Amino acid sequence: YSMVMVPNPSKSRAFTLNEMLAATENFSHRIGHGGFGSVFRGRLQEGQEIAVKMLSSFSKQGVAEFLNEIDLLSRIHHKNLVSLLGYCNESRDLMLVYEYMPGGSLKEHLYGTNEEKHPKLDWKSRLKIALHSAQGLEYLHVACTPRIIHRDIKTGKILLDVTNLNGKLADFGLSRITIEGEASHVTTTVKGTAGYLDPEYFSTQMLTEKSDIYSFGVVLLELICGRRPIDAKLSEEEINIIRW
Repeated sequence: YSMVMVPNPSKSRAFTLNEMLAATENFSHRIGHGGFGSVFRGRLQEGQEIAVKMLSSFSKQGVAEFLNEIDLLSRIHHKNLVSLLGYCNESRDLMLVYEYMPGGSLKEHLYGTNEEKHPKLDWKSRLKIALHSAQGLEYLHVACTPRIIHRDIKTGKILLDVTNLNGKLADFGLSRITIEGEASHVTTTVKGTAGYLDPEYFSTQMLTEKSDIYSFGVVLLELICGRRPIDAKLSEEEINIIRW
């Protein structure tokens, strides 16, 4: 990518490439990987732990979602949303810098094999995470002006701290700001994750807050049942958690 112009630059801290190299020890601590690129753990000079999402130049997500996430997260703040600390657009690979969530994702706690790192959750913890996630979602849908639809709610997008297992919603690259007075938002391309995708949104391409609520309902089922939304190892009638 050539230098990308960032919206609301005054609201987001612009990190230099040298700062990112120093914080991540030359990107030596990779903690995640996906279609967008990689996530690295680091520590700023002032001591704060960070997670750096590096958008690969080959990423399917592209510049639009990178800019969308900066634009949205620079104007919203809530205890149950992962905070964006800033960005770096000096290198070939664009970077987003977030607060680090040492507890990993809800998905890792539900299905991960490393129980020492991501212990199984008791019922009290599951209820707490559900409430925190719901509060973050309510903030997006009710308190924000204009309202925001996340569009990709799932267990992999709910991150936890390590001490209290406080839950925070993450990843706003697909999110959409609603237009005041409009009940729904027409999308040209349906975005989301199989198993969590609202079937009404899928068939009509009409995006509303209810699409997020449907996805969150699937997350609640996962918390209660302890199984994935789609499990190919099960019989045809049981493969989908909604039909199960």
